Amino acid sequence: MQYIGIDIAKHAHVAAARLDDGTPHGKAFEFANDEEGFGSLLKRLRELDADQGSCLVVMESTGHYWMSLWSFLDDHGFGVAIVNPILIDAFRKADTVRKTKTDLVDAFLIAEYARFKRLGPSRVSPEAADGLKQLTRYRAHLVKERTALKNRSTAVADRLFPELERLFSDRHSATSRAILRDYGTPAKVAATDIRTLTKTVERASRGRHGRVKAEEIKAAAKSSVGSAYASDALAFELAHALELVDHLDAEIARLDAKIGELLDTEVGGLLRSIPGIGPVNAAAIAAEIGDPDRFDDPRKLVAYAGIDASKYQSGKFDGDEQHMSKRGSSYLRFALMTAADKARIYDPYFGDYYDSLRARGKHHYVAVSGVARKLCGVILAVLRERRPYEPRPSIQSQRKQAGTD
Repeated sequence: MQYIGIDIAKHAHVAAARLDDGTPHGKAFEFANDEEGFGSLLKRLRELDADQGSCLVVMESTGHYWMSLWSFLDDHGFGVAIVNPILIDAFRKADTVRKTKTDLVDAFLIAEYARFKRLGPSRVSPEAADGLKQLTRYRAHLVKERTALKNRSTAVADRLFPELERLFSDRHSATSRAILRDYGTPAKVAATDIRTLTKTVERASRGRHGRVKAEEIKAAAKSSVGSAYASDALAFELAHALELVDHLDAEIARLDAKIGELLDTEVGGLLRSIPGIGPVNAAAIAAEIGDPDRFDDPRKLVAYAGIDASKYQSGKFDGDEQHMSKRGSSYLRFALMTAADKARIYDPYFGDYYDSLRARGKHHYVAVSGVARKLCGVILAVLRERRPYEPRPSIQSQRKQAGTD
């Protein structure tokens, strides 16, 4: 068996081979990240007598640059192992104390890691699953952009028309946004005829508000202490930001529809049977996990999500503070933490565990992360056994039941 380590980069990759006994086989060589370069890799592998049945190609999952090469090698029948760069970095530190890091050295190091660990080909997610991951991650990016725009518009609105916030339970409601977008400054609101203002309110609120709310807004505008300094420029910025928020709302809705098409109906239904997991989180969790059989133990899923605890201990010093490692998928971690915070409210099984951690003096965030770890086991069980989650009675109700029996 030969192990072909490939150090991945944007424009060119470097490959190096080791025999089964660890001996380097030939020199490391560079090849371009294009069709001609991939062809030269195949030629070099033939020269090394590294055919499909006698070698394993190993590469780091560096950004997205490995995907084209993986697809090419997979199409040509080669077994490929994809390794987390964090593991290679840790192996490098264990292998040498010298600060030696070059593409040539790394290629041999990756091959040695595969030989030492006796790796086999990785189970890469099917194309549909990878497409779902791509879109759910893109959705997270758009949501982050929308949040930034909302925060910016809030800051500007507080300068222009601070009184408006008190008139709505949600400062980003459709009616509030319509007033800020269409009029901008309190002076323009105050100068607008009450009938025109009422029509704006009725249209934006879809009939839930009318003249009464319009009169409240007009009165607040007349007595506003909002800054008039550079108000025209601020109003333009505010209107533009709110238009972008509206645009992102529509695009995220389109994205949700496409994600719904890609999400396996059965998998989505199974995940949504767990309290706290809604349509968005179900898609994100399904996309990040992919094949649940990749995780033969819930602790591996916990580590993959980066919600496992890290601890420092050296000699007689034993750190008593444990922190979340946050070394896994940030997208899966966010989805699990969001779901856990809801699950502990809606389901007694998770709620009792949350309460027990809080009773021991744990911070809310620490307790929620504990629920998220427990949630990992439930998710794997539901997906593997292909049966919906079955709620359990709370400890309190069990004690009551035991007292009556």
